[in-house]
Amino acid sequence: MSKIDHARILHAYLARMTLSDMENILNANKEWTHAALNYGNNAQDKARAKFYAALANSVNNLIQHDIKDIEQVISEECEGVTL
Repeated sequence: MSKIDHARILHAYLARMTLSDMENILNANKEWTHAALNYGNNAQDKARAKFYAALANSVNNLIQHDIKDIEQVISEECEGVTL
């Protein structure tokens, strides 16, 4: 049984993201971490949602060619793997 190379999949995404998108993700992650360490569930949930929105926005900004390349990497990594 082969293992999925998650680093290769992550690289497929990160290599195609803009610096601005990556900065937005990083900032949202910092806010989520701060909320998790200092605030209650409501603030944590809002920060988590903001982090997810930053991720989704970044993926939505990818061009179709990049999406196809990423899907190819995922397909190659998942081929023959039983989850």
